[in-house]
Amino acid sequence: MFPIHFLHKTVLSSPDATAAIDGDIRCSYRTLGTRSDALGCGIQAVAGKPRPIVAMLGPNDLEMLVALLAIHASGSVVVPLNIRNTAHELDAQVSFVKPDVLIVHKAYLDKVLSFDGTVLVAGADSDDARAMVALEQKYAGKAPEWQAELKDMSGIKFTGGSSGVPKGVMQSFQCVNTMVNSLLLKFDLNSEDRYLCAAPMTHAAGAFILPILASGGAVVMTADSSPGSLLDLIENEEITATWVPPTLLYKLIDEQKSSPRNVASLQHLIWGGAAASPARLLEARKLFGPVVEAIYGQTEAPMMLAAGTANELQGERLTSVGKAGPLTELGILDPDGQCLPDNELGEICGRGPLLMDGYLEMPEATAATIRDGWLHTGDLGMVDSDGFLFIKGRIRDVVITGGFNVYPADIEAVLAQHPAVSDSIVFGVPDDYWGERLEASVELRTGETASTEELMSHCKKLAGPVKTPKYIHLVKALPRSPVGKVLRREARDAAMNRGSAIAPPE
Repeated sequence: MFPIHFLHKTVLSSPDATAAIDGDIRCSYRTLGTRSDALGCGIQAVAGKPRPIVAMLGPNDLEMLVALLAIHASGSVVVPLNIRNTAHELDAQVSFVKPDVLIVHKAYLDKVLSFDGTVLVAGADSDDARAMVALEQKYAGKAPEWQAELKDMSGIKFTGGSSGVPKGVMQSFQCVNTMVNSLLLKFDLNSEDRYLCAAPMTHAAGAFILPILASGGAVVMTADSSPGSLLDLIENEEITATWVPPTLLYKLIDEQKSSPRNVASLQHLIWGGAAASPARLLEARKLFGPVVEAIYGQTEAPMMLAAGTANELQGERLTSVGKAGPLTELGILDPDGQCLPDNELGEICGRGPLLMDGYLEMPEATAATIRDGWLHTGDLGMVDSDGFLFIKGRIRDVVITGGFNVYPADIEAVLAQHPAVSDSIVFGVPDDYWGERLEASVELRTGETASTEELMSHCKKLAGPVKTPKYIHLVKALPRSPVGKVLRREARDAAMNRGSAIAPPE
């Protein structure tokens, strides 16, 4: 079985059921299956090979969904590109991976500067020579040739920073199958589910597309990720599930507080992709009900090294990311690669068929990341006696100040308990006295005020003087990546450039 078969099985069992919703458009399983087959056949034809490398760049809409499924239908290699990246970053990624075909939505043609291969334009009129729909129509009723094996590469997906050489993660068909089956097993999806693809479908939010289609549910596409629009869709389309990064979750919380919608249909409000504030998670649970769930993974082990359902993540476990995925082994390893017992802090590692095959053309980086069968995530965490995983942050982010280890995630959680704080990032900077001194950058909620002194007093009360930042920078907005992660290094660099009025040691 291959990833596309998750769609094909539902096409056979429920051809007339709604598979995808895009505004006023309702697309049945039969239509989605035939369209993706036809385009898959066309992609093979224009590439001149059965398994071309196909990059795709576009918003969350039906045409891009057809493109994604067409790549799966032909057994080709998909290279998802993020529309939030700059043209320079996209050029670097395209030049590195050298795709045979680039599918780009007409609204993003200005972000494709140097690719001189075959371009298919989604959303273009059928009389456009490069129109994706024209190729689809040309091969209507035909099915792609199949030459792939499970061990073969299904996708190349970029991870890491935006500077330097792009790091392309190679995922096999087996890896993708494991991800889909893990999501199906954990979240018990069914034909009544309506999944809102709120964040870019080319990244984590898109991981739920095949599980939803396998379950016979409907995928609701939207290019508008504003919190008001998303809450309107949840209410009007009776959305049951969605995945969001913490930054978008916080915006949904604030919007729902200021202008409540009927969100009674929601059963799975799943967050992931970055650390989340415990205080904000509690706020979300109070506001949306017992539907807040978590998922933890990396591009190197897509989506599901661990996950927790709403029933599991209550009380003290609200800050956990759940238990090991049903098809993955989770381990906490010490620096020597030995597994640590419960409740001891170490590096979060995983192994099993969910793992990537490696980084494209980076054998040394691959060998450093996968050792003795274990994927080393670089994340610091612990597993309690019941198997629940708690993440403390990145190993390299631990701040050693005055001989004490301080985990930034702990202090960020304390700051989040202040009613004026929207988000924060904690980091260490060089200091002649402390070795490293703890500092923080804080983004306040809209309309709220708080002084540096007030926030430091708040931290001292809850965390003690050693773990209290020596200085807190109040910023209008924290730096974020195209997928919404707060960028710790950039925040630290900005703070150091800004300078700090540090009090003498106590």
